[in-house]
Amino acid sequence: MKENIYQNLDAYDRNDLTANQLQTLGRLKNYIEASLSSDEHHVAIIEGAAGTGKSVILTRLFKEVRDGKQDPTSPYYGLKTAFTVNHPELLKVYQDMGAKYANIYKKDYQRPTSIINSLDKNGEKLDVLFIDEGHLLLTKPEPYIKFRQNNQLTELIRLAKVVVVVFDFAQVIQSKMFWDQKLLDSVVKNVSHKTFHLDFQYRMQASPQVKAWIDDFAQGRLRPLPKMNERNGYDLEIFHRAADLFAKLKRVNEKMGMARVVSTTGFHHDEGGKHHVVMDDFDLPWDEYDPQELTWARRPESINEVGSIYTVQGFDLNLVGLLLSPAFEYDAQNDRIWVNPDKVIHREIYKKIAPPKRRQGHRKSEAGFHAKRFKHFG
Repeated sequence: MKENIYQNLDAYDRNDLTANQLQTLGRLKNYIEASLSSDEHHVAIIEGAAGTGKSVILTRLFKEVRDGKQDPTSPYYGLKTAFTVNHPELLKVYQDMGAKYANIYKKDYQRPTSIINSLDKNGEKLDVLFIDEGHLLLTKPEPYIKFRQNNQLTELIRLAKVVVVVFDFAQVIQSKMFWDQKLLDSVVKNVSHKTFHLDFQYRMQASPQVKAWIDDFAQGRLRPLPKMNERNGYDLEIFHRAADLFAKLKRVNEKMGMARVVSTTGFHHDEGGKHHVVMDDFDLPWDEYDPQELTWARRPESINEVGSIYTVQGFDLNLVGLLLSPAFEYDAQNDRIWVNPDKVIHREIYKKIAPPKRRQGHRKSEAGFHAKRFKHFG
């Protein structure tokens, strides 16, 4: 089957919203409309784990607001709006969407720093700003990309009357974008805000036993695999050899596509400086960000690469094989997996974050966050 750019949108641009999703969408619209009539800034926070439909709702909400911009009878008539995400692969997906609809344009989707600097330069403000993957917003200056302030969300709230932002604290990547509930609370403390919680799992159509096993594993807790009759057809398997895992993935990919192997950080560059994931007789290059029309998971050639948080975060796969690096160790005394910071090679996570001036003490490095709480495999 030939892939095209609109297939990039499948997981986000949906019309078959459930009753629960439609109810949340209605509550968000009511909040936006009430906030627009106020003189204060407002923030709507959409929280939920991966697969709970956060981006689906945000996409539908943005489309309806943009359609209303052209309708004199709509509460969104004439509003100045924008959409931002700090993830290049996901930004590409949204920009593809901008080419699909009459009232949305590619330029409506930008990276956060571009929006902040452009609005400040022109002395402009937004009526409503939509932010996907809010947990990827910078929480410290990054002069390399010309962000010199201390927190991107703080700046975006300053520049928009209403901000609608998605958060999943389990998807924190590195210290320069370190988020937890305490930091988010401090950012919105003096701003009118409301949180919309999503907890129904749409992406992973598995039994409660399988979901519980995966949730435990994500916390470093090892449990016996659910029995076959408890899996509801869900394919859950542990491999002793990466090569065997990859062989199965290739067979599945030939039948249905969208089967990929991904890995955590912690695999070293080879002598030539190339980044390969090597385990037993398995050896494949780790993906490098390569802007193309199709997203990484949609490219046929990516079956022979190993995906990372930079290319597959937020995207759906039919089958995924996860490789844990040597940094992930088994603690026999406590019967759990933990992350050994001494074996983590991504040095960015060791960088400390200067605490906000109004708070005391130093925040822990992200490496300590990983090792203690085992929140994700990034």
